[in-house]
Amino acid sequence: MQTKITLGYLGFIPFAALTILPWILGASYEEVSFQVLVVYGGIIISFLSGIIWGIDSTNKKNLVIAIVFSLLGFGATLLAWINLIFAMALLFFLFFLFYQQESKINPQFKDPDYMKLRRNLTSAVCGCYMFSIVILIY
Repeated sequence: MQTKITLGYLGFIPFAALTILPWILGASYEEVSFQVLVVYGGIIISFLSGIIWGIDSTNKKNLVIAIVFSLLGFGATLLAWINLIFAMALLFFLFFLFYQQESKINPQFKDPDYMKLRRNLTSAVCGCYMFSIVILIY
């Protein structure tokens, strides 16, 4: 479990770095930083979708849900080049909804350490997107 915890939090570092990078390097890096934030989020939500796929690949509902999350993550990546706020809002909801879905079907959620890890990471990632949206609006 310790490896999952370590890798999970390491995977969060790009979310945090890309969220605060415009403050460090200046507003001229804001758009590219947030576009990369969306691309990274799209990759991660697709990666997480594999969890649902792998839990029970004979369950057609789970397979469809996994593909929908992956495609919506890809859609958010494409949307980043058109409207960053909508792309980040989409990913905010995808990460939140994915957590809700995974908590219902993933037996690992019975492990309090895994549940805490996923809750913390989902909250932090959603916070990064919310904070980035606020920065873009104001």
